[in-house]
Amino acid sequence: MNNIIRHIVEPTRLLLTWQSSDEKATRTRFAVGQIEKSREILFRYFSEQEFEALNGHPLAYVRELGFSQYPAFSPKSAVHVGVLDAFMRRLPPRKRADFDDYTRHFRLDAGMSVSDFALLGLTEAKLPSDGFAIVDPLDDTNSRRELVVEAVGHRHYAATCDLTGALGEPVRFEPEANNPHDSKAVMVTARGQKIGYINRFQCAAFQEWLRGQRVTGSIDRVDREHGHPRVHVFVRVKANAGLAAAE
Repeated sequence: MNNIIRHIVEPTRLLLTWQSSDEKATRTRFAVGQIEKSREILFRYFSEQEFEALNGHPLAYVRELGFSQYPAFSPKSAVHVGVLDAFMRRLPPRKRADFDDYTRHFRLDAGMSVSDFALLGLTEAKLPSDGFAIVDPLDDTNSRRELVVEAVGHRHYAATCDLTGALGEPVRFEPEANNPHDSKAVMVTARGQKIGYINRFQCAAFQEWLRGQRVTGSIDRVDREHGHPRVHVFVRVKANAGLAAAE
């Protein structure tokens, strides 16, 4: 299986998302703020109007679930400047002896030059100690790229689908317009079985790639940790016709 990321698209913004630790409440992930690339790296929380437009719930709802703020940044400030170091503390330092092993886990080509900003998006910068993660909304849908994504919600389907020996096998991405929760949802299937969904903050990009028949995927890894089964998919995206000709 030759799943290696060789083409990275530098993001201009990343979403800071939060998920409640109480599984009985909801496992929905909410976008609470945005990290932006300008002259410096900026961070701001979404306004109440932005939050509801993105998440379909009022900000008060997520506060009731336990969200207050990202520990390093008070919501009393409209914009926080020079935030990259704070977010990079969620990743192992580049000087650590096993840093190459860490990046290989995310299928980054050995020796590839990748910015800190892009690395946050490629890894999602999750920690077991909190509910935060960083999501690249994949705004540039024209360029060639590879990435690894999790089939979100796989835990709901793990007991009824068989992925034994499925590493490297193709998956299908299918729009699910009749989804009762999100009409823009993109379902992931393998061997004719539903295995999960694309992160909802990345569905717009996948919908566009599907319309252009430019995206394919395969099973990259299956984690069967008790109580938390997960599947990750390696995704390949072709450049659009105009950019492909330029390449």
